[in-house]
Amino acid sequence: MAVPIYVWNGTAWESTGPTIPASPIKYQASAPSSPSTGDIWVDSDADVTSGSQQFQRFRFVASGGETTISGADANGAVLAYTAGAELVVLNGSTLVRGQDYTATNGTSITGLSPALVANDVLEVFSFIAFNVANTYTQSQVDGFVTSLGGTSTAWTSFTPSWINITQGNGTVTASYKQIGKTVHLFVKLVWGSTTSASGSMGLTLPVTAKNTGYVVPLWINDSGSSTFTGVAWIYATTQIFFYANKSDSTYTYVANANATVPMTWTTNDELQFVITYEAA
Repeated sequence: MAVPIYVWNGTAWESTGPTIPASPIKYQASAPSSPSTGDIWVDSDADVTSGSQQFQRFRFVASGGETTISGADANGAVLAYTAGAELVVLNGSTLVRGQDYTATNGTSITGLSPALVANDVLEVFSFIAFNVANTYTQSQVDGFVTSLGGTSTAWTSFTPSWINITQGNGTVTASYKQIGKTVHLFVKLVWGSTTSASGSMGLTLPVTAKNTGYVVPLWINDSGSSTFTGVAWIYATTQIFFYANKSDSTYTYVANANATVPMTWTTNDELQFVITYEAA
């Protein structure tokens, strides 16, 4: 059926010609085999990919008596839908799934009741499932959050593995927090009556360092007497050693902290430091 085109010329409707068919727009993958003058063909392969097309509308014009529709619609598009995610509309009225029609196989609408009559317009709106790409799973996100220190803000307590120190009944406060590759470390040792040192004092790091050479202030308290300063130095990627300012009759210098440097260690003496370094 051809449809003439008219334009109002101010006094009457004037035919402009040429006439066009009732469904002049063809949306399909290949060129229509018997086009009419004025037909428009949209190449569906050229502008739509399966990954981005999320909605499609199909339009069928009934001949009369149909209880099933399938195949190409009035525009040449082949019916396809996701069962349970379709919307069927007859002459502008939405049909009830499972009552007015059945849609289970993704390629046809069956059980139309009552049957269609001539020139009924049945439209199927197909909502295509969206496939998300380049995303993280929950497990991956949980692992990433854990690597950044987790959701807890609390530091982790640990028992130092001392180098040349016998802790005995000494009191230790030690904790660290790793956030990604950054490690924050706090250590405090209060000397006890059975605590002793036998050489250059240090400890094993709770997390291996990427590099050596990190140096931070070290605070030493000679109980009831005075305080000393020094440095805590990451000497090896797994070890940190303590150095203290030591004075003689001519100058002050830094020496390895030990049983007698910077003083003879006794009960209630303290050392403590805080350091931040990059994990391996």
